[in-house]
Amino acid sequence: MINLKNLALASLFVTTSAFAQDGGLKGLVLDNASIGVDVGAFRYVSADRNLDVAFGLNYTKQINSVFALQAGVLNGALSNEAEELAFNALTLKGLINLTNLSVGSSPKAKLYLSGGVNVLSFDDGNAVIPTLGAGIKYALYNNIDLDLSAAFGSTPLTSDPINTHLITNIGVNYKFTKKDVAVEWNNPLDAMYGDIATVKTEIEGLSTDTDGDGVADAFDGDNNTPEGVAVDGKGNALDVDMDGVADYADEDPFTARGVQVDANGRELDSDKDGVANSIDIEPNTESGATVNFQGKEIRGAKGAFMPAVYFDFNSAKVSYANYERLAAVASLLQANPKYKLSVIGYADAVGNSANNHKIALRRANAVVDALSSMFSIDASRLTASSKGEDAPLANESVKVTETTADGQVISNNLTRMNRRVEFVIE
Repeated sequence: MINLKNLALASLFVTTSAFAQDGGLKGLVLDNASIGVDVGAFRYVSADRNLDVAFGLNYTKQINSVFALQAGVLNGALSNEAEELAFNALTLKGLINLTNLSVGSSPKAKLYLSGGVNVLSFDDGNAVIPTLGAGIKYALYNNIDLDLSAAFGSTPLTSDPINTHLITNIGVNYKFTKKDVAVEWNNPLDAMYGDIATVKTEIEGLSTDTDGDGVADAFDGDNNTPEGVAVDGKGNALDVDMDGVADYADEDPFTARGVQVDANGRELDSDKDGVANSIDIEPNTESGATVNFQGKEIRGAKGAFMPAVYFDFNSAKVSYANYERLAAVASLLQANPKYKLSVIGYADAVGNSANNHKIALRRANAVVDALSSMFSIDASRLTASSKGEDAPLANESVKVTETTADGQVISNNLTRMNRRVEFVIE
């Protein structure tokens, strides 16, 4: 009879020797391998049966994420009312990890199938018994598994048959390779499908456009531009005058390059005389002083020009960007109660002359209304008139071309300069 104690000692010697080795042998024996002890029950499947206890020791080597080989020793018995068959056995089986054959496996439990042979040694001789079974492993700790299994064995076709019997075991395995890196516990299909899902997400991201500006989120420099706002190739709202205020929020989108503007895109006018700092020769004139178009104070102001007010195409609405200019005009009138102003409207050359004369007059009347309603200037001190398209300030055939930061070429003509209202002190 095979001596179970001697087999156990031999197994322990092999394992201990492997720990002492360096290089390939140690890796071969210990990498993705485990040793385990188990206790179980043997019994015949027939009605005439007893329940017998068995004890075992095993070594398992995981070949890859699906297949493993297991060898071990076993001591137990099979009995019924007529006889008892006590035995020692060598076991050899292959294990197929079913969980790693599918996607979305549990990180805690693994189902497996087993198949192999048990070589039994008993008083009357030896027997080789094929076995087929299944089991489940549960990870208790990073290196410790709980192993529950069951298998059927039988030699019905031999001259001295051992009837079909059932083997059920509960065991504990110690893994030499920790769970978080062991091939048995890391499903390559999960990793592969995870990579595919990541790539799919990244590809979808190339076509996702959260703010609907026509530039995909992956390339969009500003993912929150308001609906309908024109953007450049990088998804940033256009800023034609490059003053740092996007056109959709810029109350004066045609300020000269490099001038200082406020949060609304209007050029700064420190002394509030209606002349922007960039062209103001005297940027510190006193409040209410009469200045010319360069911001220079005028004394004896008869015939002097006030800051002009500009309009959008085909519009007679006084924009918020012009309020400070009107404030400068109102300040002059309030400081000089005897002054009267001629308020003269102009238009660009787009369209017919008669219509341009009419819209220029509407612009002049709109400015009169604004000075009267917002700044309490007596309307009798203001006289509205129109010169239509007859006195252009700028040559409309000239186009100004600028290149934005992302290389876009933007071209504008000077028609806005001609859509204006001017003031003359009478």
